Amino acid sequence: MSESYAEVIVHDEKDVKGKQLGIVLIAVTMALLLFGAMFQALFLLLGIVMIPVSFTTLKNRYREYEYLLVSDELDIAVVKNKSKRKKLASYTLSELQCMAPVQSHKLDGYHSNPQLQVRDYSSGNPEHTIYSMIFASQGMLQEVKVEPSKAMLDEVKIHHASVVFSD
Repeated sequence: MSESYAEVIVHDEKDVKGKQLGIVLIAVTMALLLFGAMFQALFLLLGIVMIPVSFTTLKNRYREYEYLLVSDELDIAVVKNKSKRKKLASYTLSELQCMAPVQSHKLDGYHSNPQLQVRDYSSGNPEHTIYSMIFASQGMLQEVKVEPSKAMLDEVKIHHASVVFSD
């Protein structure tokens, strides 16, 4: 099989609750510090304790997913705050059963399976083209949601044309 390569980086936009949590934590911390400075030292102490709690909660909010396709291997990693990289999963394309857009009816037969495990590594933005990749390995069925670039999609089509759909 010929050597193929594609790399895609996708910003995760799904974390709306995390952004709201950050705003609430900052507001609570500021209120405790202000109230504590004006009235009671206990609230000031709680506000000081909330500063590192707020910081550690907010510092991992920016995430990107990185897809790396080399030959017949798809590696997926998460990059937090553009500094920490952690490998999440590795898939062999020879185990690929179906690849189609998430709204495609080609996936209906797989979605009816109760043992299907779903892994979402997409941005979550409905305006982007998100594909579902169905992998079957060791008796386990997994749906992996990704946002491939045109180059990555073409590489997968070249080697696995019978299971890649773009309807």
